[in-house]
Amino acid sequence: MLKRILLGALVVLLLVVVGVGALLRSAHRAIDAERAPLPAAADLAAFVDGPTFDLPVRARWIETATQATPRGAVLDPGGDPQPDAPYVMSHPAFVLQWTDGRILLVDAGMRRDSALSFGKPLEWLGGAGPIEPRQTAADALGADLAQVKGIVFTHLHSDHVDGTVELCAAQPPPAIGAFMTVAQAERPNHTTRPGLDLLDEATCVTRRPLGGAGPLHPVPGFPGVVVIDAGGHTPGSQIVLVRLASATGMRLLAFAGDTVNHHDGIRFDVPKPWAYRTFIVPESDERQQELRRFLGALERERGFTVLVSHDESSLLASGLAQ
Repeated sequence: MLKRILLGALVVLLLVVVGVGALLRSAHRAIDAERAPLPAAADLAAFVDGPTFDLPVRARWIETATQATPRGAVLDPGGDPQPDAPYVMSHPAFVLQWTDGRILLVDAGMRRDSALSFGKPLEWLGGAGPIEPRQTAADALGADLAQVKGIVFTHLHSDHVDGTVELCAAQPPPAIGAFMTVAQAERPNHTTRPGLDLLDEATCVTRRPLGGAGPLHPVPGFPGVVVIDAGGHTPGSQIVLVRLASATGMRLLAFAGDTVNHHDGIRFDVPKPWAYRTFIVPESDERQQELRRFLGALERERGFTVLVSHDESSLLASGLAQ
């Protein structure tokens, strides 16, 4: 009898392993297939030198949660030049505002209870400290919440989408257009479907497709903002480029999402840890390296400030207001 039980358990375990393996293989094939062309030098020059009418005039970030985390959880230890340096994982929402008051958000961060749940696995498995919820995007926006007319998600993982639900709980709720490439809207994988489900809960959000034949997709109604169909991290990952007409002159911003989770990933061309990018969030190694080098060139050659969502020290050093 015991032998039969053990044999049955072994069969179940093998089936689970085979099933998980098939899921991961499928996810890797799907992410490897997302290879939309990146902007060429001429595309970037046309964007940078484009019309200056009705550009965003203010940009800031809202810290919805933080978590002290070992760098080994976000950078491959084999390429990390400072593996023992402190690192704080941030979970921001970004706010872009135009002179008439209208607001475009880049990501929405998390609600308090969602943040507490999100941080537990990293605390248990990654040696991180407890996550600390901060302000939600809705609370930080206050009266400006009514001016939120659009949102762009760097990708649809729940820690970037969850705060949208609270935005829609306002009375009256704002009417928000969520601007998405076809890949983001129609080709989710097992890591991003929960984010799409959260958008179904956010009843004030209407999905808006981004079209256009070129590699830079303008965001309708928000001049000075374009989206790149990036892939690499998730099938629908997007890099957002912004021309900001700040009080001190034109500023160029690139919202990198989770292309890297630490700015040193760009600076030293270091991928995420192998186990993370293979099993936890299946990534395309080739595309991710292409994107890291693309973002590095934006900084070095084009003068963009690259904003890495999960690197608090990098966000603080960017000079972007909070």
